[in-house]
Amino acid sequence: MKNKITKIFVILGLIIATTIGCYAFSFRNMTLDFIHITDTHITDRASTSYKALGHSKELLVDAVEQINDLIGLDFVMFTGDMVDSATDENFYNFYNILSKLKYPSLNTFGNHEYYGDMTREQVLDVIKGYNPNYIFNDTYYAFTPKSDYRIVVLDANIENNKTSMGEISQQQLQFLDKELFENQDKVVVIAMHHAPVEPFIAKEHSIANAKEMTDILAKYNNPIIVLSGHYHAAKIRRIGNLVFVSTPSTVTYPMAFRHIKITNYKDRVVYDFDFMETRLEDIKEMNRQSVISYGTLAGLEKDRNTQFIFHKKKHKSIRYKKGKIKNIEKESKTSKKEIQKLTKPKKVKKQKKNKKEKVVAPQEI
Repeated sequence: MKNKITKIFVILGLIIATTIGCYAFSFRNMTLDFIHITDTHITDRASTSYKALGHSKELLVDAVEQINDLIGLDFVMFTGDMVDSATDENFYNFYNILSKLKYPSLNTFGNHEYYGDMTREQVLDVIKGYNPNYIFNDTYYAFTPKSDYRIVVLDANIENNKTSMGEISQQQLQFLDKELFENQDKVVVIAMHHAPVEPFIAKEHSIANAKEMTDILAKYNNPIIVLSGHYHAAKIRRIGNLVFVSTPSTVTYPMAFRHIKITNYKDRVVYDFDFMETRLEDIKEMNRQSVISYGTLAGLEKDRNTQFIFHKKKHKSIRYKKGKIKNIEKESKTSKKEIQKLTKPKKVKKQKKNKKEKVVAPQEI
């Protein structure tokens, strides 16, 4: 009788343990689900032909409302130019709107965070004061949101030089290399304002030593995704295990941000990109009519809504990846004449039907 009772308890124990084990496992733990939003340019300045600055706050309010409607996000990442210039008022207005955001947020630093009278240290202190999630002591940092993921944030702004161009310090390059070396078993998400692989060529907005960064990335075979803003353009480029994602601004057509979901399986990684545009259609249409080459900023459908799978066993050589990056730079070049046109006042001309749209860099970023 005792043996029968013992067996019953053992069986019940196994059933309970199995049941608990089933519920303890969750696909949520395999998935990183987050928002990439950038270049919100919060300010009280009037709008320009390129940026709807006069509507910057209401555009961010709309974005926050849309994000709050989503279920189960892990965090929201702002990749710089949160404010149009570094002033107490602009930061207050930005974080006042973010106080309605129901998910935690973090940020990188854009060149506009360095426009103004504040020093780098003062800007960092202001952000740490407003955002309790910003527990880092510098403008570049890394953290692990889930066991299979590592987030690395870089700051390519040139200190004490208020310019649109970027450069990654040797200290940060070493930091990046160390992070990638120590996390080869994880999916690595790199967030920064400037783009190491440009969505279109605009040298005055590029990273001077971008090749040093891409050479480091090419050494590793684990899934690596690089998120950037700065160009106000939608572009997704994949080179083997490397994915370069440029996301538009909320104040320039198409006035959008991204919902990104990455699922890390044993043999593959699935990337899902969902393009979320502002619902303020009148502001978007007004801006579309004033910007040059709005089609370039909006990108192709594959640059907006897409899904692709990276199979972990299919590695690409360092030489292959470096060659691909070089080819992208050649294919994306705009002529000097086209860039020079951006400095001249825009002339209103009657467009002929079926005339192809010229691809040019935006006049201000």
